[in-house]
Amino acid sequence: MIKDMNKKINKRIVLYIVFAVFMLGFFLYLRFPGYVVEKYITACVSERYPETFISVQSVSLSFPPGLKLEGVIFGFKDSREADFRIKQFRVRPRYLGYIYGRSSLLVNVLAYDGAIKGFVNFPLFFAKKGPKKAEISFENLDIEKCAYLRDRLGRRITGRLGGAFTYDGDGKLNFYIQKGSYQLLENMFGFEKLDFNNIDGQVVLKNGALKISKLTLKGDKISYFLKGDILLNPELKNSVINLSGTLEIATLNNKKMQMLITGTLGKAITKYL
Repeated sequence: MIKDMNKKINKRIVLYIVFAVFMLGFFLYLRFPGYVVEKYITACVSERYPETFISVQSVSLSFPPGLKLEGVIFGFKDSREADFRIKQFRVRPRYLGYIYGRSSLLVNVLAYDGAIKGFVNFPLFFAKKGPKKAEISFENLDIEKCAYLRDRLGRRITGRLGGAFTYDGDGKLNFYIQKGSYQLLENMFGFEKLDFNNIDGQVVLKNGALKISKLTLKGDKISYFLKGDILLNPELKNSVINLSGTLEIATLNNKKMQMLITGTLGKAITKYL
């Protein structure tokens, strides 16, 4: 009988604890100071990156425990129309990282009709030294809707972007773009734009340069097979390019030509050898 009473008491204690935790979470959710957190985030970004701007429509708690930001707009003050727009940004602690002595965050983003997710590790406990490691995957991003990319490239590009980015000292990017087009600044073999079925790329970011081991564009009328380097510039369209490879034109009986692309992203110079 005493054992049965102890069991009942223990069950009640557990129920009270669960109820208390639930009510605490409920009241925290209702009374969460989203406006204060929003102002803190924008102030921190402005202080650390004075050349940028950010606005957030709302900030709230999410479950599992973390923060949910909605209606995020981020960009650079010198070109406010060329911004990034994020529908929803969720971030929460990645507890496995803390076990190994690192601050670690899980991110989940909805933007441009697609999704971005992954994790970022920082030195324990604050991120002033920058990230130590990151693994980010992305899929089905409608790049035509990205004003920043259109402005920085100085031309229109469409398609659905997917791939993965990893950082562990050096950055590695594998990506693809499906069913899109790339606007040409001047007519080439009768083409004003490059319509493609698929673009595949393998890139390493090191010491401010992109080392491209593979960049292929495959379309019904024309295909490219390129590799080389791009020396990055803060103004993206002024980045210096040095690419070489092969061009294949289906409308000219699959004629193949060697090619060299130099100049900048905004004003490329193409030579056929």
